[in-house]
Amino acid sequence: MSKQLLYGFLVTAFSLCCLQSSLPVTAAPAVRQSAPRATSSDEKNIVVYPNPSSGVVHISVTGFEGRKTELRVLNVIGTVVYRETITELDNRFTRTLDLGRFASGLYYIKIDADNNSVMRKLVIR
Repeated sequence: MSKQLLYGFLVTAFSLCCLQSSLPVTAAPAVRQSAPRATSSDEKNIVVYPNPSSGVVHISVTGFEGRKTELRVLNVIGTVVYRETITELDNRFTRTLDLGRFASGLYYIKIDADNNSVMRKLVIR
């Protein structure tokens, strides 16, 4: 009796495999990626490029207009290695920094203004 049960199980399993392989293949649903959002005038944003960098870095700042703003570059342990105070920002501000004299590694770009703070990672190689 156990041979018949085993035989029945194998026939059923084989039938299911054959049936499944003969079904049309359906593609997995596509993952939707959201398009980059436009920055509204109230949204604070920093774009750091190129990242990773060999030293020369462009920092684009939006949303901090009309405020006294502090731009800082911090190393991985939080020590400030570069500091600049910027006054009277336009809607969009870009600064180019040469950080090639610093050691390779992870750094943070931080913008502070009033009660707002935004930070981005930067890798120098």
